[in-house]
Amino acid sequence: MAEANDLRALTDQGVAALTPHPHRGDLIAAGAVPLALGMLLVNVRFQGQWGTGILFVLTALACGLVLGMGLLSPLEDERPRAYQQVLLLAGLALGFVALLRLAHLLGADSPLAGAGSRMWIALVVMGAAAWAAHARRSAICALVAALAGLVAVLSFVMWAFEPSGPATMRWVLLAFAIVLVLTALARRDVERRESVYLIDAAGVAILALGVTFLGAAIVAYSPIPASVLRFVGIPASVPGGGWKLVLLAAGLGLVAYAGVDHESGPAYLGALILLVFVALVGIPGVAGASLWFWPLVLVLLGGVAIGAGLRPRRELPPEPRGASGGGDAPTQPLPGPGARGPGPTRPVRPGGLWASELPGGDEGA
Repeated sequence: MAEANDLRALTDQGVAALTPHPHRGDLIAAGAVPLALGMLLVNVRFQGQWGTGILFVLTALACGLVLGMGLLSPLEDERPRAYQQVLLLAGLALGFVALLRLAHLLGADSPLAGAGSRMWIALVVMGAAAWAAHARRSAICALVAALAGLVAVLSFVMWAFEPSGPATMRWVLLAFAIVLVLTALARRDVERRESVYLIDAAGVAILALGVTFLGAAIVAYSPIPASVLRFVGIPASVPGGGWKLVLLAAGLGLVAYAGVDHESGPAYLGALILLVFVALVGIPGVAGASLWFWPLVLVLLGGVAIGAGLRPRRELPPEPRGASGGGDAPTQPLPGPGARGPGPTRPVRPGGLWASELPGGDEGA
């Protein structure tokens, strides 16, 4: 029993030693960034010089230190401070590298190239980021969790079903984006920052969907033949009308969301998606360049919207007298103590007395 108490006391002392004081949080975060960069450089420079086990242990220890400080730091407000966000992100980055080293130890030569190893690494990162987002109310960690979840889902589909073309991945990206958007809208009034980052993750998924069609744009706008792209595994198929509509709707929706909620992230992603849409839809058809269908439809829609906004306005009628603060409506004094319930209005004299209270007045009134 005494040994258990001693171990608990030693653990409490260690936790207290690793808990950053809020007044020194910025200094600690300023030290965590070069520490993380230094460990990443050690992993790159000593890739073939040191053993994988040594690199794994060093990176895991650095991850435990930095991420532990981020999770132990006290919340002073509803949201974490900047130094806490830095500690959490730096710890997650070190944890990702440590997982790569662990995959090497388990026998994976190229962990990111294999769908199976990539899947479980992304799942671990997603779980750690989701835990940090929940425990520290960190919205940026929610974004990391959503992106890691996207990688995990895509890797699972490749590992389990081995699709032969990009069509399956496009449908998975679209379904994942829809789920993120619905989740963000459901949590918008409760966790607004998290919902914005979920929208960002959905935009990244749609942007990745559009990138799968860029082989067609490379063939159309460069001298590289389609056979070269097929040789290196890049599809050069032109998107159909449905996928073009998805890109257009997603890009315009992100820009509109950014305008309504005054958020810049969705606007940037929406602009990138619209640029991909222009690059893909701008490819001339088999019969040559034509105004049909998308150029004509978009120009007409834009013109109609602008015309509706510039149409003549009907002026509002003037406000009634006294409604704009020009003077208060005349009031009558309230009945005094002992007065009976509401009855017919009685005449008021300049002194504010009821007619029944004047000499000779009607007492029975």
